[in-house]
Amino acid sequence: MHCKNCNTENIDGVNFCYNCGKKLSNMKGNKFSLKSFVYKNIVLSRQRYRNIFILSSILVLCSALSVPLCKGLFDSFNIAMDLVRMSMSQQVAKYALKSQTELFFRDVFLRIILIAFFWSILILTLTILLYGVVLLKKQGKKSKNMY
Repeated sequence: MHCKNCNTENIDGVNFCYNCGKKLSNMKGNKFSLKSFVYKNIVLSRQRYRNIFILSSILVLCSALSVPLCKGLFDSFNIAMDLVRMSMSQQVAKYALKSQTELFFRDVFLRIILIAFFWSILILTLTILLYGVVLLKKQGKKSKNMY
């Protein structure tokens, strides 16, 4: 999208020109785009370093929480499979083994959901950070070429 005032190319979805500050006339509603979100919150923000720190902290936290969940997933699955094998070989207390097996498989299912949740946050955060770095580098090159 080009600014009519200074003829600078801006990102789609941005309300104001980043060069001259004039309001852009042909806005297309309030659609969310990753490019405009990163541009507003990292590239043009005065608090860009705070925002990058927060995103990096989320990245580290999700990574730290995912590791024990993955380890616990394998342990729970192995215990559940051992209980299945035990219930097939023994007739004694078959119902007690069945309920224990169901509990461990529920634990496995819950851990898979949590791991998927944390990994999706990890991927989204990493995408935003990398995209922000790319836009910051482009912004730095533009400002060097202007002088």
